[in-house]
Amino acid sequence: MSFEYTADEQERVQVAGFLGIQLDPIGHADLAVVVILSIVYFVDILAVCFLLWNRNFPPLKSKYPILMSSCMLALFVWFLGDLVLKSHVHVRGKQLSDCMLFCVWMRVLFGNFMVSALITIRSYALYCIFRRNRAYRGTRLYVSVGVVVLVAVTFILVTYLLPRSETVEYIEVIQMCNMSYMYRALVQGLLWLTWIGFAIINFRLRNITSSFNESLEMGVACACVFVLLTFNTIILYTHPLYPTSKVLRVTETLTSHVIANFLWWFIMYNSMYNCAFRRQTYLAEWKNKLVRDGLQKQYQISRTDPFSSTMLSVDSNHSAKMVTLHRDMSEVYGYHHRMSFSRSSVNKQSDQAHSQHTSQRRLWTGGAACGGANSDGTSSNPRASALSEGDNLADDILVEESSNNVILFSPQRAVVRPLNTLENISSATTIHDGTLESRRHSDTRGLSPK
Repeated sequence: MSFEYTADEQERVQVAGFLGIQLDPIGHADLAVVVILSIVYFVDILAVCFLLWNRNFPPLKSKYPILMSSCMLALFVWFLGDLVLKSHVHVRGKQLSDCMLFCVWMRVLFGNFMVSALITIRSYALYCIFRRNRAYRGTRLYVSVGVVVLVAVTFILVTYLLPRSETVEYIEVIQMCNMSYMYRALVQGLLWLTWIGFAIINFRLRNITSSFNESLEMGVACACVFVLLTFNTIILYTHPLYPTSKVLRVTETLTSHVIANFLWWFIMYNSMYNCAFRRQTYLAEWKNKLVRDGLQKQYQISRTDPFSSTMLSVDSNHSAKMVTLHRDMSEVYGYHHRMSFSRSSVNKQSDQAHSQHTSQRRLWTGGAACGGANSDGTSSNPRASALSEGDNLADDILVEESSNNVILFSPQRAVVRPLNTLENISSATTIHDGTLESRRHSDTRGLSPK
């Protein structure tokens, strides 16, 4: 494939001029676009391989690695479609002149629309988690994916039912693919509706409580996309044959793919960089931040279980175990399930618990006690301070001065475990309410440390 001004290319330019079309020949500027973006997408594909290989690394898993990998592959397919639609390469021969394949299937459906749909699905997943407090799986997953598939199938059916002259056709004399005005409106309308849906979801995500700037990511994505979509729409309607202009086709292609790649890397860069170069340190920092923010449930800590092999450093003097406690049990021990706990809290709540329950209802693990008090009635948790009531189902951190144990309580359901063996269980274990009744009737026995 030549990028020189050959005799065939000169003839193509002359034929276009005879038809009243000013056609810039395919040249070194187009070659530069192909080379630059090919290098970019080569790096991107390597990044996708790295992402998939490390997809179970908790900070990366929280970014939806399968979805984001699919998004990057869709960007690459979009790039291949652009090479043909915008005439960066010579569009001749049976394969390259198949405008329906390159322009409709690759550039529009599995390119533009797929990228738009995947980013919108990611935004909806965040909405389910942070606004609806529901996991993105089951019905929510199937319905959202089903809507995308339904829209895609409808678009393809409409495309094939319309006459070829009303969709995309190959102009043989100048070796170009061209979309009709009506079909351009259909494509742009599809993309605008998708991104408007994304913007609505993103608006609902504003000011969410998250640990890793998800609302900022979606806000930047929204701004980038609407700038790009507005630019593309203006070009399409002010210069219907913009691929004939070297400046316009090069500018449009580079702008589209630079912004699209920036969007992807803005979401993924920090986690991928730290996974590659600061893996264990970053994982510890990531866990600590979730504990401080009380967002283990939202980031699916219980499913990925990053606590299973490490002790979590909460501050310079204490390590931590995470134990999730059923909400009924938390109420028995004086901890309301709607409370939001700060890292330094416990003394006030421990005193409240002690005033409501006898000393026989203390929960021990090693030297750490839940609601414990000394014989003179003072709290056994001198390091703790205030406890504030909030809206999040967050974790309580109980600190005993004489011990290195820190117990985190989260109001979630769990498996059956005896309460007096907490010190021996996995650091991501939960306690079931099945043990609750026996504890409710142990008014005289209580629980003693091992």
